[in-house]
Amino acid sequence: MIIGKNFFIIEVPKTGTSFLRNYFKRYKDISITTHHDTVEHNLKSNLFKKKFKVGVIRSPYFWYLSFWKWSCIKKNMSPLYKDLTSKRVKMKRLKFSSNIFKYLVSQISKDTNELKKLFSDANSKKNFNKVLKILLNAKYKNLISSDYSFMPHKKLGYMSHYFFYQNVLRKDYNILFKSNYSFDQMIKKLNSKIFTNYYFKTENLNQDLKNFLKKANIKEKKNDNLDKNSTSDKNNENIFQFFNKKNLQLIEKKEKYIFDKFKYKKISKSIK
Repeated sequence: MIIGKNFFIIEVPKTGTSFLRNYFKRYKDISITTHHDTVEHNLKSNLFKKKFKVGVIRSPYFWYLSFWKWSCIKKNMSPLYKDLTSKRVKMKRLKFSSNIFKYLVSQISKDTNELKKLFSDANSKKNFNKVLKILLNAKYKNLISSDYSFMPHKKLGYMSHYFFYQNVLRKDYNILFKSNYSFDQMIKKLNSKIFTNYYFKTENLNQDLKNFLKKANIKEKKNDNLDKNSTSDKNNENIFQFFNKKNLQLIEKKEKYIFDKFKYKKISKSIK
């Protein structure tokens, strides 16, 4: 997290937060905590008394592509890579639900060497779409070695679960593991529990940062040559060639909440 006198910034992976961390490191009165930690990790900081509770969001299309490309490079440093290529069957990691047996079978039997190959080439459209299929098709959900496997609602996307993990308190996030709510009821309840009240969009990060600094009365510093540690969203048409149409539609379906809340345009209907 990034914590200032009158603000804090929550960091969803692959939304440009490395750039923000590098930018704010130059302010003596702003603290930088562990990357991608949560409010619960910083309870002593009186975060909810701060005026600006900032989240960072990105177009789901580019988020998935960037996360995968970065994972191809970073391997075990990436939670996505570890989620797919690790076998996690320890009891402390398991959620007690009707899904335990299917999850255990998938974890024990999955071919981790084949899954690692999906991260061997950051330019492979074939590998990328196989990863998307695992993340977005409920049939393969138990291959993912994370809490996401135990979320019963099939309409929930991998990105959305990350968003809620960072932007609501853990006690509210835990509704994602309950099946006694309809999907729409669950999303409505979670949306009402979001504590962030201001957002940066990765696609407009420089301008959003500039606007925020003015609102928060923070003197702007030059940000030339700062490491962004991210894939570029330039040349969008070429980037969309990475996706097959079925997976574009799956992203739009599973991340409907993100598309609607942050007014991202859906493009699958315009792709032949």
